Amino acid sequence: MHRTLALLAFLVATAPCAAQATPTTSVMIVGVAHLKAKHDVHNSVFTDSPLSPKRQAQISAIVESLARFHPTKVLIESTMGDPVWNRRYQQYLAGTFKLGDNEVYQFGYKLASQSGNPAIYPVDTWGPQLIDDKSASGKRIDAYLEANFAKLQDATFDAYVKRSDSIERTGTYLELLQYLNTDAAIRANASSYAVLAGMGYSSDQAGAAYVAQWYTRNAYIYANIRQVIKPGDRVVVLFGQGHEYLLREFIRLAPDLTYVDPLDYLK
Repeated sequence: MHRTLALLAFLVATAPCAAQATPTTSVMIVGVAHLKAKHDVHNSVFTDSPLSPKRQAQISAIVESLARFHPTKVLIESTMGDPVWNRRYQQYLAGTFKLGDNEVYQFGYKLASQSGNPAIYPVDTWGPQLIDDKSASGKRIDAYLEANFAKLQDATFDAYVKRSDSIERTGTYLELLQYLNTDAAIRANASSYAVLAGMGYSSDQAGAAYVAQWYTRNAYIYANIRQVIKPGDRVVVLFGQGHEYLLREFIRLAPDLTYVDPLDYLK
C-alpha cells in the first residue's frame, strides 16, 4: 500500500503541467490614427507633420511606453508577404533608411527596433473580394454606397469623430492613443457598421455587403496574425483603430491567447 501511494505521488509530481507545456502568448492590439491622410472612411485632420521636433518627441515617449511590454514581435498594417517592409526595416537598423511620416514607420519600426526585434511583421490583407464590381449586382451595390455612404446617421460614431478630430488638432499623440484605445471609442467606431449593415436592402443588400467585406478582411488579418506568432511570443499589433474592435474580439475569444490592454502601457 505504501509503495502504491509513493508511486502515485511520483507520477503526479513528474506529470507535465499544461501551463508549462504551452507558454502564454500575449497579444496587444494598439489602435492608431493615420498620421498622414489617406483614402479612408474617416481621415486624419492633423495640422502639423509627425516629423516635426514636437511630434517626434511625442512619438519617442509613446515608443518608450510600449517598449515596457517587451514585445518579441511587432505586427504592422502593411501587406503580408511583401518583402519591401522587412528590407526597409533591415536598412533602418543599418542606418541607411530614413523613416517616412506614417504610423507604420514612426510607431512600428521604432518600437521593433527599440525592442531589439530582428524583423518586422506585415500582416494586412483585403481578403477575398465578396463584391464583383463588374457584375450587375456589384454595380448596383457600388452605386448605392456611392450615393448613400455619406448619409449614414450614427450619433455615437459622430461623437467619436468629433472627439478624435479635436485631439488631433490640439492634443498630443499620447492623448489621442489613450482615447482611441478606450473601450468606448473602439465600440463607437464599430457602431457605424451596425447602422450601415441595415441600409440598402433594395440594392442587393448593399450595406450588408460592405460590412461583410470589412468583417472578412479582418478575419483574414487575424488569420495572418496567427500565422506569424508562436507560443510564448509577446506581440504588439499596430493597426488603424477601426480594425481594433474585431481584432480585439478574436484575440479575446482565442483560448490560447492572452489579450493585453494597451492602456496599461499608454501612460
